[in-house]
Amino acid sequence: MSSPRVIKKYPNRRLYDTAQGTYITLEDIKKLVFDHAEFQVIDANTKKDITQNTLLQIIIEQEATNAPLFTTAVLQDFIRFYHEKSQTIFSQYLEQSMRFFIQQKEFFKNQWQSYQTLFSDPALMQAFKMQKIWPAAPRAEPDKKLRKNTVK
Repeated sequence: MSSPRVIKKYPNRRLYDTAQGTYITLEDIKKLVFDHAEFQVIDANTKKDITQNTLLQIIIEQEATNAPLFTTAVLQDFIRFYHEKSQTIFSQYLEQSMRFFIQQKEFFKNQWQSYQTLFSDPALMQAFKMQKIWPAAPRAEPDKKLRKNTVK
């Protein structure tokens, strides 16, 4: 496994990608996240890992848009958890819940793509429509319940 890409953050708040040898923006870091690239943001002076702070900056920018992910109540609850003994448990729960949600999202995405592929075939679509109109072959013997309710 290769070591993560190193991004250095300088006192002037500029981010330097050591792999590319160029300055980058938070938007570029966001693209790295979407690409599932492993990276680490290091403070150039203190050598401290500030990846989490940088990711939080991106979240703050995202939350400032017209479609925030977190409600005020959720953010207030997050702040309260920092002073709880169950902070570690909550952090683990949140991480596992996110993993589960991502797995479920992928599952349903794949299911939807399968259905789209299936119904893009006109012959299969026609067979499906016919199944809806005539879901089963007619029965030779009517149900006893139906016979009781018929008028003589």
